Amino acid sequence: MVLETAGKTDPGLFRAGAGRVVITPPVGFAIDGPEHGLRKSTGVTDDLLAKVAVLESATTRVALVSLDVWGVSEWLADSIKDVTAAAAGIEKDYVWLTVTGNGTSPPLWRDEAEYANYSAFLPQQIAGATRVAIAALEPASMGSTGTLLPDVSTFVAGPGRPGNAALFVLAIDRADGSGVARLVNYACPATIAGPATNWTADYPGYAAWALEQNGGGLALFTQAPSYDIRPFDWWDGNAAPTHAGRQPEDVQAMGLLLATQAANGAAETTQRRNVVVDARYDDVAGIHVMRIGDAHFLSTHRPQPNKFARRLRRELPHSNTFVAANLSGAMFDAKVTFDARAIRRGMALLAELGAS
Repeated sequence: MVLETAGKTDPGLFRAGAGRVVITPPVGFAIDGPEHGLRKSTGVTDDLLAKVAVLESATTRVALVSLDVWGVSEWLADSIKDVTAAAAGIEKDYVWLTVTGNGTSPPLWRDEAEYANYSAFLPQQIAGATRVAIAALEPASMGSTGTLLPDVSTFVAGPGRPGNAALFVLAIDRADGSGVARLVNYACPATIAGPATNWTADYPGYAAWALEQNGGGLALFTQAPSYDIRPFDWWDGNAAPTHAGRQPEDVQAMGLLLATQAANGAAETTQRRNVVVDARYDDVAGIHVMRIGDAHFLSTHRPQPNKFARRLRRELPHSNTFVAANLSGAMFDAKVTFDARAIRRGMALLAELGAS
């Protein structure tokens, strides 16, 4: 359903555009991730992508960037935000950078000599995708929703615990109802592919492809706090887990479930053209907060347990809050402390931007 129909083609209202670029490293470069260690790539199952959605309301513009990687270093994140902001003609705080949590990833969270040239060029590739998105800006509408994807992920400590089924979807449509972009937020590391030596975007890549084939436009995936979450029923000590083969069909199973539920959620959003867009960055807590219409966003560079997102949503139950974590690419064995200060400061900024 679209609201504000009478003015939905007014160019002064909400506009959106999307762009993407392939960022698959060369075959022969090292793959790394949280489980299976450094190994040399031998082929490509599917490309890693950088995706950019540029959204504009009145005089305010933001860029949403999603990378098919496990994480990036702080200096590389800053470089990506700098060049994206320059390409979009906006302040750095209006670039929201996230990762998919792909466990079959170039080790961009470290300064690897092999990746020096790649890391130097990557921000320019993303800037190019940003320029494509800006050139594609057109009248659009947006709406968001929160739904559930139950029984396809679990806490590493075992089943029966709350919170890991939350799925949030931002749907951006053209005036004719076709999709410009979908932003999906879900808590489950993309580690199904296992110790693969082929480059692959894992289940977020397959889910994005399925959403795009369904007419959703460009699909961006953001990894919700999932330090203590694993795919399917892969909790510690489970003697007979499902999908244990880690075959392509196991990746596709998760991706198709995610895409189906996300598409269903997108179809139920209330679309609006009168959209408030704003952003804040908190240097003390290291959190980035943004509002796009009826959707609110919070991201942190640090790894966080799923409780981090649950607490925010419990305190702000009337808002669709997309929460992203672990941009830094911390490993499963890293020490993770629940960041209560970031929760408090994040809630204050979200409330300032209209979350309730």
